[in-house]
Amino acid sequence: MTRSLWLLASALAVYGAEPPAAPPDTPPESVRIVVYSDFQCPFCRQFSQPFRQLMTEGVDGLRTDFEFKNFPLSFHPNAQLAAQAVLAAKEQGKFWEMHDLLFANQSALKRENLLQYAQQLGLDMNRFRQDLDSDRIKQAIDRDKADGTKAKVEATPTIFINGKQYTGSRPFTELKKLVAGDHLRRRSISEIPDRMLSKGAADAKVTLEFFADLQSPVSRPAVEVLEELLRRYPDSVRIQFRNFPLVFHPQAELAHEAAMTGARDGHFWDFAAYLLDHQDSLREQDLIAYAGRLGLDQSQFAEAMRKHRYAPRIDADLVQGQERGLRGSPVIFVNHKRIDGVPALQELTGYVEAELAATK
Repeated sequence: MTRSLWLLASALAVYGAEPPAAPPDTPPESVRIVVYSDFQCPFCRQFSQPFRQLMTEGVDGLRTDFEFKNFPLSFHPNAQLAAQAVLAAKEQGKFWEMHDLLFANQSALKRENLLQYAQQLGLDMNRFRQDLDSDRIKQAIDRDKADGTKAKVEATPTIFINGKQYTGSRPFTELKKLVAGDHLRRRSISEIPDRMLSKGAADAKVTLEFFADLQSPVSRPAVEVLEELLRRYPDSVRIQFRNFPLVFHPQAELAHEAAMTGARDGHFWDFAAYLLDHQDSLREQDLIAYAGRLGLDQSQFAEAMRKHRYAPRIDADLVQGQERGLRGSPVIFVNHKRIDGVPALQELTGYVEAELAATK
């Protein structure tokens, strides 16, 4: 069995069939894609083709699992019955065939049309008619709609890639990039978890999230204040670094990728100190040489840098910061209370003392 056929068969298993055994070269990594769709929605029709293409072709090096959920919208009068038809066809092993027919004939979704499509697919018509109007089918659609409402689905199509939500139709190339990109992000976060970018007691009562650009001249004084605070509260404070390189610092991206590559081997803070000391000359060969001085394998370090292996780890922090309203750095969150710029030690101490008092 070819890999693409196995991927398609695995996707079909969502609707009742047992998937075949995975080919021996299947990697353990997988991406789960869930789509909420409405058969009368023109954007869902547009999206159905790249979605089916992804099911057939997959993404190189990944196992991709698919799930379709019905989310008929109230202002589409034929959407509910069409959703019932696709589940009635599923009862006879023809879910995707009916799915494709409904989208291909979106302007003809009346009851008589649905019966015609069922006959075209060679379904048992008596059984199809019974299932089409059964409470069991209607309840299954209600469950999909309830799941969508709980997941804050407000429009169709809505796609979830490993739980991350995207709304609207996407061409195949973009959809494939989203799937691959999500996998790379998850992989880089798993290889460099937060604990590798933190300093202080793991069970500290106060966490200071430090969003910073390692090429910014104001990052060093901010780090000095944080380190002094950590000396004063070694058991009560933990510093959590977050990447926030700014676009107008040309070497910031390279600097942060080097720091993340160093973090993989437990040397994030060493790299951060080096970068802050050499902000005017952050050449790639110097960063590789410094990795060698730390005892790291220079060829592996250079390869990770060349492939931008940990760029997704940086992007994840950037997105998190942007979602929290950040436009510059440094920014420090003291148990979620925000301080912009370089804080005075006295000011930061006051925040920490207030948080410690609150925990008591």
